[in-house]
Amino acid sequence: MAHHDGSWISRLSPGGSARRNNSLNFYDAQDGDEAESRLDAARTRFKRLETPFHVRWTPLVPTEVDQVLTSQNYARVVETLVLSRSIWGLGDTEVPAGYKLAEVSLGEWISNYAQVSGVKRGEPLSETVQALHDVLSRVTVELIGLVLETEDGVPAAVLLGVVDGDLLGIFSVMTAEVFRRQGLAYALMCEVQRLGAERGAETAWLQVVADNVAAVELYDSLGYREAYAYHYCKDAQP
Repeated sequence: MAHHDGSWISRLSPGGSARRNNSLNFYDAQDGDEAESRLDAARTRFKRLETPFHVRWTPLVPTEVDQVLTSQNYARVVETLVLSRSIWGLGDTEVPAGYKLAEVSLGEWISNYAQVSGVKRGEPLSETVQALHDVLSRVTVELIGLVLETEDGVPAAVLLGVVDGDLLGIFSVMTAEVFRRQGLAYALMCEVQRLGAERGAETAWLQVVADNVAAVELYDSLGYREAYAYHYCKDAQP
């Protein structure tokens, strides 16, 4: 559910764990009037639903709001970088020896995603993975589900692309621990950009936690540059 207060939008999914789905978001840096009282009202709304209150800080947070967050000792956590690059002119994908790369259906991708996450083949999906499937099954834009397997059919790495007009969003880049440092994520990134370009995308974007040094270095090597950064401000009040 969402509550609008001018350009302030409270996104609420009681029971959900994702901060993005349970946070106060801002879309106009000039909309800072009565910041303290509006922030208090938003906090009360979250508490009424027994949902932790987080503020998503981006460059669009009004100065007045930022000042209130500082004065009320909000903790700033989980700095995330939003990176982007043009995806024209990429060549063919080189798949590391001993692996097979395939684009699969959403159902197959979810199953492989779960296994790469550590779930054994045939085990029931966790509530979190099932919720991810339910959300993705309602998406109206085109999905690109990629899987890298060993020659024996063991899922080693996954990636999900979302083509929305001329934009390609890249999500859930994950390699099973035993298969890391073999260039699998690099191969998946090259392939999703190639497929995205074929389907009309001109710009690719993704998010990465700032202290994930290996991932940041990978994306830098692929030409991704920072568009902006954001973090969450956690309510200091119990």
